Amino acid sequence: MPKRIITVAQLGLSACVLAVCIAAQAQTYPAKPVRWLVPSAAGGAFDVLTRALAPQLSEQTGQPFVVDNRGGAAGLLGMEQGARAAPDGYTILTAGTSQLIFNQFFHAKMPYDPLKDYAPIALLADLPIALWVHTSVPVKTFRELITYAKANPNKLNYGSAGVGHLFHLATEMLSERTGIQVVHVPYKGVGPAMQEFFAGRIQLLFVVAQTPVMNQYRAGKVLPLVGGTDKRLPKLPEVPTFDEMGVPGMEMPNWIGVVAPAGTPREFINRLNREMIAATRSPAAVKTYEGMAMETVTTSPEQLAQKIEREIRTWGPFIRKLGIKPE
Repeated sequence: MPKRIITVAQLGLSACVLAVCIAAQAQTYPAKPVRWLVPSAAGGAFDVLTRALAPQLSEQTGQPFVVDNRGGAAGLLGMEQGARAAPDGYTILTAGTSQLIFNQFFHAKMPYDPLKDYAPIALLADLPIALWVHTSVPVKTFRELITYAKANPNKLNYGSAGVGHLFHLATEMLSERTGIQVVHVPYKGVGPAMQEFFAGRIQLLFVVAQTPVMNQYRAGKVLPLVGGTDKRLPKLPEVPTFDEMGVPGMEMPNWIGVVAPAGTPREFINRLNREMIAATRSPAAVKTYEGMAMETVTTSPEQLAQKIEREIRTWGPFIRKLGIKPE
């Protein structure tokens, strides 16, 4: 039987057909609703931003983007669901510093690998944080807080969205740098932690200067003591930085991005990246960024992947030096 000879022209034609098919697939995606997992409870920055962008993405693509909150365990539950979802472009996941950088250093058994289980899509926002105190605590300044906490070890409670969450790490760093002892109370998300903070059941909270917190500040219920970035926060220009208070090295990365299960077709990732960046410019999104005290920062999938790898290398050794034992 004579061998079939494939010519260069035929190879070229096959490549062209494949390219056309891929382009057509990307053009028709999404062809059905997209499930958008949020690994935290309702009310926090992840949830609010996702819900602001989802309707705009639905309008841009002609398909619903359905938000699905899966809070708990500093995002482990939602992140695991995202990792196990089919890599077909119809499950995406809001994730940030805690889920993609910090969690792995606080949990002995991780249900996901932040580098291997996800395909980065885009960075969406930076969220500068500050340390807040409930006004039931008799302090007005950061130095007064440290003096009070040292005189009353383990009397003050602080909240977070779980072990390994950014707000947990920030407070543990603060304890290590200043010698105070405070009690960690984990919640299923930042939203529930804020509600407990506003009610005075926890007294300390690292959180973004978003509208609900600013409203409580104006009402005299909570007080910002120090900013967790290298410069004063635009919404809190009167509040000093940790550097100004003599506690250097407390600048905490806090960002929000979107990822998909590893193996999601690259053309779908690229389409989602373009659509999400466009969605951040919508009036509803701009209003949400302002209300949540977020900075709009977007990237390519490659840039987000590089950011994740870089921050894991940076923070891993530092967190290990703190001596916090994984659970």
